[in-house]
Order: sequence, then structure tokens, then C-alpha cells
Amino acid sequence: MPVLAVGLSHHQVASDDLTQFAACVEQASASLRASHGVSGLIMLSTCNRCELYIDAENFHQTVRLTRDLLTKAGAGDLVGVMDVYGLRNAVQHLFEVSCGLDSMVVGESEIAGQVRSSLQAYSEQAGPALHRLFRMALGTSKSIANATALGAMGRSVASVALDLVETRHGHLAGRRALLVGTGAYAGVVTADLIRRGAQVFVYSSSGRATAFAQTHPVNPVGDDRLPDALALAQVLVACSGRGRRANRITARQVSDARAASVGPLPVVDLALARDVSPELAMTPGIDLIDLDVVGEHAPTDHVESLHRARELIDEAVDDYLRTERARLADPAILAVRAYVNQIVAHEIDSVTAHGSSDEAAAVRRSLRRVANAVLHQPTVRAAAAAQDGDLGEFTSALERVFGIEVDQ
Repeated sequence: MPVLAVGLSHHQVASDDLTQFAACVEQASASLRASHGVSGLIMLSTCNRCELYIDAENFHQTVRLTRDLLTKAGAGDLVGVMDVYGLRNAVQHLFEVSCGLDSMVVGESEIAGQVRSSLQAYSEQAGPALHRLFRMALGTSKSIANATALGAMGRSVASVALDLVETRHGHLAGRRALLVGTGAYAGVVTADLIRRGAQVFVYSSSGRATAFAQTHPVNPVGDDRLPDALALAQVLVACSGRGRRANRITARQVSDARAASVGPLPVVDLALARDVSPELAMTPGIDLIDLDVVGEHAPTDHVESLHRARELIDEAVDDYLRTERARLADPAILAVRAYVNQIVAHEIDSVTAHGSSDEAAAVRRSLRRVANAVLHQPTVRAAAAAQDGDLGEFTSALERVFGIEVDQ
């Protein structure tokens, strides 16, 4: 299994470093995908990780190339601390990520959707091997959600952040919440805010607030009403994920808008690239809760469910690798089938040339049944040999006994 994975997550670096690393990975990926020996590539970027999954012929050579390309793209010292997974470890890591076991909030509900979106986004670049790997990871995630309490925890980065707001500042029921952003994640945050009883107002620097309000129970806020919305807000939640400095909510904007406001304002920034200025952390009356703060307060319970989930992942990884190893037998199986089918076709042609059409049809059916029976055991044996690591001996036997040449 030639797959490898490289990347960074919340385990090693803060969110600002992840933002820089993600930009470098995106820049390097095009050159990497075009490199000799690379058959597929998928970039997985979420609010707490950025990883690159690569289908490559040579593990060490590809790792060196990836490091060089990331360094050239400006990743700097981040290259030295990134994780590198190969073969079974790469498969197991993706399965753990897809199931939420490696998330900032263990068991988070959004990660499977993010993995699916990455597969869709890189569909043309992924190649068959990574398609199979990601589909198996998503299937395992669904199985674990159904088989353990992990799927019923209902946790997400957003829910942990809003729990922290309520712990520090009281319940959100009846309060005005200003949401910045109208993307897919904004819908998740909106649902959580409404479940808590908040009155939600939505602002988007791209002008999509009105369209978002048509499909969600929220009130749109235009550019001209943003200062008033900031002044009246009792919680500010930013999750556009656009990461453009020019579109950030600044400390000056908030201070000017809230000059006459009374009471602290909790500000939740759920964007990896930051939707609000980090200076808000030092602004009087502002309690900034960003991804790094969420990570410090993420719960770590449900030990029994986690243990069972890891058992199921181990089983799924074993099944996946057995299936992939069996695929190595395909050239040998095709060679045997071609050899037998050539003999059968010759006999059918001979009968067709010298017998009646009814005789030819009967012989054709009989020889096909015989061929299928003859090919059954070699097919099964080839797959078993591949799974056990003995495919080389099996292939050599075919070449010696039948004179069959197997394409490697």
C-alpha cells in the first residue's frame, strides 16, 4: 500500500501556524501531483488540521520531495515539526481522523463531512487508490457512529465554544447573537445558537446575508447596519473562514461601535484563518474565544466509547489492507485467465469451423463452464498469496509451469 500522509494539526501548532501551513500545502500540491511516481493526492484542511494524502511509488523519495516543495512555498520551520505517516500508519491515521478520534474536540460531528468534501474537491486528482481509502474511512466513521456512543455525543468545535460562552457569561437564551459568515459551517453554528434560544443576526462581507436569511431563521445585517449590530450584540460568533485580513472584524470597529455599550462581549472566532483581529484579545470588555482556547477546554471523557472505536478502527484497517494486498494479484489472475481463455477460444473456433451451429453453441457453453471451474482455484490462491506476501512465489510458479508472463 503506497499511501503516505504528511501534515500538521492542533497537536503541534496554533491556528495561525496552521493557516500559513495550509497556504503552503495548497501551493505545493500542484507541483507534487505532477511529479513522477505520484498517482494521486488529496488535501484535507479543517479548522484544526491540514494534511496531504499521497499515493506514491516511493515513500522516502516522495517525503523528501514534499518537504522541499513546502519549504520552497514558505512553510519554513513548520516542515520540521509536521507528522509523516506511511503505509499502515497512514491508513490508520486517516481512519482516526475521519471518526473524530484525532480532533480538537474528540468525537466531533463535522469531520466526516469535511473528509467527504475533500474527496469530492480532489476527485480528479485523487486516483483510484485514494478514492478507495477515503471511501473506506468514511464507511468506518459511519459504522463507529452507529456502534458506539461516540456518534451520540453531538459535539463540535462550535458547541464547545458556545458551552464556554455560557459557562463564562450565562445562558444565551433570549440574547442577540451576531454571526459573521454564511458558509456551510455558519449553518451548523446557526442551528446551535437557535437551539440555545438566541436571536441570531447574520452579517457577511460578501453580501450573502440576505440569501442566507431566506433559508435560515435569522435576521440579515447589511454593511450600513453593521456598527449598530455590533453595538447591540451580546455575543459575536465569526465563522466565515475566508481568512482575508481586509474582511476581518477589527478591534477598532468593535470599540467604536460599543463605546456606549455596557457589559462584556464574548467573541467566538471559529475560523482557522481568523475572522476577527487577534487584537480583540487585549481590548477591554472583550472575551475572545478562538480555536486555541477551545482546544484548551475540549472535554476528554467517554473513555469506553473511545476504546471500542479504536478496536473497530483496527479491524477496519486490517480489512482494508487485506483487500488492497489482494489487488496485487490482479496481474497474475489476468494472465491465468488470458491463458485459459485463449485455449478455450481456439477450441470454439475449431468447432465453429467444422460443426453445426447447435454443436458449436453446446461446446461453447461447456468449455466456458470448464474454464470457470479451472480458473476458480488459481484466482482464490493468487489473492491469498498476495494477502500473505507470497505472490512472488505464486507468479514464478505460473511462469515455470505454464510459461505465462505476468506484467508487474
